Amino acid sequence: MISSILQFSQSRLLKRRFLQFSLLSLGKTISPLPSGGAGDAGNKMIFLKEDLKNFSKTAQPAGGDGGYDACATKHIKSKIRQLQNEQKSPSSNLKLVCPEVPPTLRFVEDAKVYYTPQVMSFGPYHHGNPELQAGEALKLNLAEAYFRRVGDDIDRSVDDIYSTIRGDIDELMKCYNPKSTEKYTKEELSEMLLWDGCALLWYILCVCFGDHKEYGIRYQDLSRINQDALLLENQIPYRLLLKLMKKIPPSERNNADWRVILLEFFGMTKESIFSELLQEESFLRKMKNYCCSPIIQFINRNPEPNNTEKESKPFHHLLDLYRRSFLGDEERSINSTHSKTTTNPGSVRDVKDQVMASFRNVKELMAAGIRIKRSPTHHLRDISFTSNCITPCLKLPPITIDSSTKTLFLNLIAYEMSSNVPHDFISYLRFLDSLIDHADDVKELQYAGVLQNYLGTHEQVAEFFNTVSSNLESNFHAYKDVRVKIRKHLKNHYKSRLKMSITQCLHTHFSSPWTIIALVGATLALFFSAIQTCHCLDWCYFCKIPKYILQVFELV
Repeated sequence: MISSILQFSQSRLLKRRFLQFSLLSLGKTISPLPSGGAGDAGNKMIFLKEDLKNFSKTAQPAGGDGGYDACATKHIKSKIRQLQNEQKSPSSNLKLVCPEVPPTLRFVEDAKVYYTPQVMSFGPYHHGNPELQAGEALKLNLAEAYFRRVGDDIDRSVDDIYSTIRGDIDELMKCYNPKSTEKYTKEELSEMLLWDGCALLWYILCVCFGDHKEYGIRYQDLSRINQDALLLENQIPYRLLLKLMKKIPPSERNNADWRVILLEFFGMTKESIFSELLQEESFLRKMKNYCCSPIIQFINRNPEPNNTEKESKPFHHLLDLYRRSFLGDEERSINSTHSKTTTNPGSVRDVKDQVMASFRNVKELMAAGIRIKRSPTHHLRDISFTSNCITPCLKLPPITIDSSTKTLFLNLIAYEMSSNVPHDFISYLRFLDSLIDHADDVKELQYAGVLQNYLGTHEQVAEFFNTVSSNLESNFHAYKDVRVKIRKHLKNHYKSRLKMSITQCLHTHFSSPWTIIALVGATLALFFSAIQTCHCLDWCYFCKIPKYILQVFELV
């Protein structure tokens, strides 16, 4: 009984405080009830009821109790209509063709070194940088050489190229961030792209055909300019480069295809395809080319439609072309995504298996019997895993790590994070980072021919992979087939003691050529000693040598 009275008094006190707070918000105050006098208390209660009626009339909108809901739903509907109108606009879902580096990547240590050109700027982002004056002079010389090779009359060539760019300047301006182009007029931006595009194309031809010395380009500057040409904020739209490519006569590029020239410029060919063109051809070579050219044309007649299919998706710029060539065939990743290992990609069990399909580093994979081999191509998508009863194999594409690798990798990462392209390169880095934890992992990859280290020690390479891909989100479906197969093999391996014993024996006695030679030598020694012993016993038995002769030999 006493507890119920206390609860009732507490509830009245809470209600009274809530009424005081509500009336104070309207600029009114309520004096506390007097301790004595029932008449005063009645007057106060009447005063509270009137204030509550006035508060309800002023606070609630017209429409009764549902006024609040009506205002809220009206605000939500207006927001939805605004979003729908923004989504209907064609430019809302499209990102910039030549974007800037995302702000989240600007916090990398020495970010200016990795995203800023060192010799020559292309495009509006770094135009007018006072530190690149020497590159501007070189750019003028290269563009002037381009004008001379395009046509006989330089003035006519300049007018033709400028009119081409000026007619397409509205679309070209949409490729860049509006904040970077608003300070230039259309005429100024057309002139800028004219100098930059012509200079870049002629520089590529000079590098491929060995004519860079004519323009005073030193060997130590070649790598720096090549690096500048692949910076994200130093790109020119590929649609403009295509128009400028068509202006150059085929004789000026030795009738070579521009796609092949660009791959040569990127260094993605095993041997220089222009080495034969730079040397004087002998009579036998000329006859060989004359006789074999029809056969070569007949053999290569089929790949031409494939090239047109691959080029159905236009490139954004040179960095996009480099990325696609570096990753390789996109059909490989699509086929691996829809492989037989995932029968029901929407099931909870399959999603759990994909998420948990993480594995250990290279050393621990090799301890589980998995061999590391080099893929036949350099494409980053060419990663496969084959398993049999004894020797499973993980094939990885070869890659070279040097001082310029981090700059290239960070710009490729920035491009995928700021564009509508899938995060395939980031997925490759995350996959390789999962394999490399320590210097021993780098040593094993280098021994297998997968990794070429020109950066420094093995510890530096391991730290490079562990830091460059940290805090990055990869494509969920990239290399899913390989991850699931490796996880399945590890699960079956650690369940079977026989497989673990065989793997340990192979790893101990057949891990290097020296252990194999030692094992073979010891086996041969035991084999020949056994044969010699058996031969002596058989000879003594069949010849029936008297015992005294044997005793004589023993005495001697």
